[in-house]
Amino acid sequence: MKSSRTLVPVDVSTVQDRVYQSLRLGLLKGEFLPGEQVSIRALAEVFGTSPMPVREALARLIAERAIEQSGPRTLRVAPYIASDHENYIRIRMQLEGYAAERAASAPKNPVFIDALRRHNDSIQEALDVRDFDAALAGNQAFHFEVYRAGGYPQLLDIISTLWLRTGPIVASARKDEGLFYRIFNNGVRIHANVIEAIIQRDRAGARRAINLDLRSSHLSIRRFYQREATEAGD
Repeated sequence: MKSSRTLVPVDVSTVQDRVYQSLRLGLLKGEFLPGEQVSIRALAEVFGTSPMPVREALARLIAERAIEQSGPRTLRVAPYIASDHENYIRIRMQLEGYAAERAASAPKNPVFIDALRRHNDSIQEALDVRDFDAALAGNQAFHFEVYRAGGYPQLLDIISTLWLRTGPIVASARKDEGLFYRIFNNGVRIHANVIEAIIQRDRAGARRAINLDLRSSHLSIRRFYQREATEAGD
């Protein structure tokens, strides 16, 4: 007897893409830490999927150098390597500074400015209650709001890939709550300068403010890792 069911095949690639996008966003927002081991089975349980789409999503992240295969069956988030991180920051300053310039060149858009202010306010509100995960999410949202306004999707893709490799490193500062608060509280003030430069259509000012934000947080995190290495040596 012929079945009357109208089931259609499940598009596995869609599931894999959703898993990939979720993991990617988690890395961008700093929900993973440098060197943290990643379990395919554990992630599959979290996502409610079979291991296959998780494995495929992680393979894409390995290709983007956000995840490493450190052994035959061992995956981990890319660890902090001082020289690599320094290079990433220098490249990010060039690309993100240019994206900020582009955002400052765009026609005035009150909706865009309001969104930037909301994101920045959300960071401060999160810091006030020591919700560091929310502060990280607000920071990521602020920066990518600026970069999207630059109008170059290709540039945004490149910046996103670099953030995949550096987002977990920024998040690792949560181990020192005082340091984390100082980095992001300073970031809120610098973001206000970014917003003002964009309002004034000051291209150089927007680039300068974004670069200051990246560089100042990088220097603080570098000192954090240097201190950790010294304490581990002792």
